[in-house]
Amino acid sequence: MKPSWHVFGGLLVAVALQGCAGTAQVLSAADRQSLQSLPLFARDGTPRLSLELSCLGEFVSCNTIRHGFEHWAGDRHIHMRMVESLDAPPPDRQATTPYRLAVSITPLVVSSYNKVYVKGDNLSGGYTPPKVSYRASLYVFDAATGQQLRNLSLHDERVAAYKVDANIYLRAEVKAFIAGVDPSYRSQ
Repeated sequence: MKPSWHVFGGLLVAVALQGCAGTAQVLSAADRQSLQSLPLFARDGTPRLSLELSCLGEFVSCNTIRHGFEHWAGDRHIHMRMVESLDAPPPDRQATTPYRLAVSITPLVVSSYNKVYVKGDNLSGGYTPPKVSYRASLYVFDAATGQQLRNLSLHDERVAAYKVDANIYLRAEVKAFIAGVDPSYRSQ
């Protein structure tokens, strides 16, 4: 079943309002502090990490997520590659960066639907609004030893409004996710 991307209405309004309050916080304060304790970026902003991204979901959502991460990686000169799954890395004594950031994300888009209930002579109905959610795991490995340094699990779910493109939500979530990892990054 192919979801209709035009059923996600007032999501644009929700994202716009969310922007008024500042960048959404995908990572908790403790998770952000944990990541910031690792020098993933040098003082001059040079990245000290490579990125592996695995997206498990339907093509359109994963394509939107991939583009968001590629934009960040390109702007910040981070070596990025897409992978099918995230495996524990073997030690790489020739690594050009000290850290390997691995992100596995599974987006889920559920379109809205109406229900009709018939019970005897009674007829009633109900509406279920569209939902956009994801589950993600973020791992940081020492590139030279393969040792796992951080393991964070993330989840978010939003009820979307009628007739707004779900990609707007996914782009906002990727942007917030990246802001948690790289707080000094400002996307164009």
